[in-house]
Amino acid sequence: MPTPFLPDCNTAMQTNAGQHLCIGIPGGELTPATRRLLKTIQPGGIVLFARNVDSADQLRILIQSLRDELPVCPLIAIDQECRRVNRLREIVGELPAIADIKATGNAEEFGRTIGRTLRELGIDMDFAPVLDLELFDATIDNALRDRCWGRTAGDVVRLAGAFITGLESAGVVACPKHFPGLGAALKDSHEHLPAITRRRDQLLAEDVQPFSELMPRLSALMVGHGHYVAFDGQKPIPASLSPVIVGELLRRQLGFTGLVVTDDMEMGAISQVGDFAGAITGAIQAGADMVLVCHTPEKILAAHEALAKIKIPLQSTQRLEKFRATAMAITRR
Repeated sequence: MPTPFLPDCNTAMQTNAGQHLCIGIPGGELTPATRRLLKTIQPGGIVLFARNVDSADQLRILIQSLRDELPVCPLIAIDQECRRVNRLREIVGELPAIADIKATGNAEEFGRTIGRTLRELGIDMDFAPVLDLELFDATIDNALRDRCWGRTAGDVVRLAGAFITGLESAGVVACPKHFPGLGAALKDSHEHLPAITRRRDQLLAEDVQPFSELMPRLSALMVGHGHYVAFDGQKPIPASLSPVIVGELLRRQLGFTGLVVTDDMEMGAISQVGDFAGAITGAIQAGADMVLVCHTPEKILAAHEALAKIKIPLQSTQRLEKFRATAMAITRR
């Protein structure tokens, strides 16, 4: 079985801006263009998509090539959730739906099964589970249908928490999403910036609750791109760029000291608020530690250039170092 963090792979942090980027790459093998991109960026993480997956053997070779290519071992991540979001369909076939898992009560075993598969392939981190509450009805297309673990915080904590237990017991780090909760979104943040109009007390008592209850167990989480009027007023600020939500609510009020990853910065929710480079630096300045840029090489290069021009907070680099150590401990269980 391949070990995600190989013993001969350098895990020492470097100070370059690329360590704060988690990027996507095209295709199932490293082309000369992709190698040049990796050499330029030296990313701290690589996120895999279905476009990178043909077979188990091919994917293991790709992951090993990525580790061989970079001077600092990148975190290898993926979104592997359930039937609706299944990047490894070519390898594992169809996964059960959330409703089926809930009906059988085997969320922990499902998480363990996902974890074993990822571990065997050499993947370190799963951008899962979704902790958003299912507050929407069947007429709403917000990209969360069939991905939520419950309508109440208690159900989400119980079921998604069991998934995390299973996943991490198999040696893969969980990175739940989308803080502070996108369950009330009426639009898909892949295409639009959804405005969440719930009251502050509702958000804190319900939407945020799964994150805050599970937080003592979490070493990472993903912040989403919703605009929360109760926190940021009418100005359309995505949560991923909000010092109020990331810096004040998540870091200071809730006391989260782990790794904060943004959702993909190429999503429509971000492009609607203006300058891409400004959004990249804004996410780090708001309190995020790792920025996802998942698709376009030109955007990845622009993100790297933007981060190279600012002074990344020392605390962010330290959190990334700490997370790498934590992730290594989990993946070597």
